[in-house]
Amino acid sequence: MRIHPWRLPHALCAILVAGLALAPAARAQLGGGGEAIPPSEELVTVSVSSLTVAAGSSAEAVVNLTIMPGWHINANPPSPDMIPSTVTAASPPGITLRGALYPPAREEKLSFSEDVIRVYDGTVALRVPIQVAADAASGRHKLKGTLSFQSCNDQVCLPPARIPFTIELMVAITDTTAPGWGPPPGWSPSSADAASGGVLARTWSWFTGLFPSADQVNAAFARGGPWWFLFLFGGGLALNLTPCVFPMLGITVSVFGARRKEPPAKVMTHAGAYVLGIVLTYSILGVIAGITGGLFGALLQNPWVLATLGVLILALSLSMFGVYEFQPPAWLLTKVGGADNSSLAGIFLSGLAVGLIAAPCVGPFVVAVLALIAQRGDVLFGFQTMFAMALGLGFPYLFLALFSNLLQTLPRSGDWMVWVKKAFGVLMVAIGLNYVLTGVHAAWAPWVAPLALVLGGLYLGFIDRHGSQKPRFRTFKWALGTVAVACGVLSGAMLRTEGVRFEHYEEEALAAAFASGRPVIVDFSASWCLPCHELDRSTFTHREVIDLSRRFAMFKVDMTYDSPEARALRHKFQVNGVPEVLFFTPAGEEVRMARVVGFVAPEPFLERMRYVLGPRRS
Repeated sequence: MRIHPWRLPHALCAILVAGLALAPAARAQLGGGGEAIPPSEELVTVSVSSLTVAAGSSAEAVVNLTIMPGWHINANPPSPDMIPSTVTAASPPGITLRGALYPPAREEKLSFSEDVIRVYDGTVALRVPIQVAADAASGRHKLKGTLSFQSCNDQVCLPPARIPFTIELMVAITDTTAPGWGPPPGWSPSSADAASGGVLARTWSWFTGLFPSADQVNAAFARGGPWWFLFLFGGGLALNLTPCVFPMLGITVSVFGARRKEPPAKVMTHAGAYVLGIVLTYSILGVIAGITGGLFGALLQNPWVLATLGVLILALSLSMFGVYEFQPPAWLLTKVGGADNSSLAGIFLSGLAVGLIAAPCVGPFVVAVLALIAQRGDVLFGFQTMFAMALGLGFPYLFLALFSNLLQTLPRSGDWMVWVKKAFGVLMVAIGLNYVLTGVHAAWAPWVAPLALVLGGLYLGFIDRHGSQKPRFRTFKWALGTVAVACGVLSGAMLRTEGVRFEHYEEEALAAAFASGRPVIVDFSASWCLPCHELDRSTFTHREVIDLSRRFAMFKVDMTYDSPEARALRHKFQVNGVPEVLFFTPAGEEVRMARVVGFVAPEPFLERMRYVLGPRRS
């Protein structure tokens, strides 16, 4: 039986919906009556957010419990003859942990009991009051705690179990005349970003607010069902606002804009295959990163992969200049059922390659999802999770592909459309050359964009003659070429602009910095990471950032290639993606709540620097 290409999206959608709908049911069967009952320790996930408390004050640590769907644990206080769930923690000198505060229970009628039972299920938040003495030692404290519980479903109860957890507490000094280090009371990166003034800071605060936090990820997972997948889809959709998608935009417009005029239904079929390729690659790489604890996008650490990807894009760009017209061999057309299906397969393969470019798209949201996948250790769950998020990432490209092909329907789109294809070709040459140079000689890669703007502006604006017989279009070409050349010169000059001075990371140099009483900033970066370049160009060249950086020891860890040293440092500091910027006090303690994941604008970065400097900040 032969399936027509335009019917493919309907089949794909049916398979996707069925897979996502059956996944929660499959997991429920596993927990509630399947052949294998998981251990109690796998039924409950414990997470505790770090907190900062000023010496002489009090706070509450929130212990979040995420209970597998289909199961519950006994409440506190419990029903008669039931074992209560309890949280206990040890109190170090100067810090007092009082009795945990338990939330209201939910009453449920179970098959093995005649009476209703008081239970906790889904997501539960327990609060642990903490009192910090005025003379408590400043810095980071790790408070060890234990959750004791008994888990049951509607058929069976398991033996009581215990799960250890850690409360990370940063004790800050409140005396501003003391020679210590720490944040002002009530400080948090998000509140500082919003209150730091300036349109850029407020805009960045609004932008980062679009991404779910780690707590929101855990809460959405506990809710389960379709809401969990809609939540992931929305988070993936927000990834399109990050700089890492710029090459994907250019390639998508180039591939579909250069095609001949086609019916919208056929364009959407090909766009669906293209997006499915992106989604599959992104999902597989995400599962590998989550399960193994590897770096998301680590495949791009291989120079052969980078160079091959670049050569492929360069080869595709040649068709934009009319160097060749791709025509599959006759035997291939016969095998796949015609030119349409062959083209569909080619588009799908293009999407698979573009999915590699999407892999460095990380942020706090992606890192939280990867951590959840690692915690679960379930490959099927990981793939479904990444697939739903990647669908959100790829969704806008369906419409971008359709819009790009609609250019062919404009009136009199003959001669000037050849010029448009060449403009797409210049864009693809720049992207391909960037990946080739990153694999061969990474230090040259930043110069690709300025050279592409200058040479591309001269070629498209003044050398190429297509469309020049029309005065208005000729004027447009000259104006665009002039602007491109000017932007290229300006961006080239910016590459020579003074920026923050980093040292190559060495353990001895780090130890010497701590011994001298200096705070430390460590930047994990890679030459194939577009947000890393944005951080270098926009944030690390800011005058105030440069000035304040002189009060820190600044180190950079190059993750471009997968060296043993890079792997060791990534595992040591628990880095899941690039860029990540870590801040340390002079005592050698990382300030976790100031960690930067992804691109951040200068003002929020300055607030983090001042936060770490504490009472000595300017």
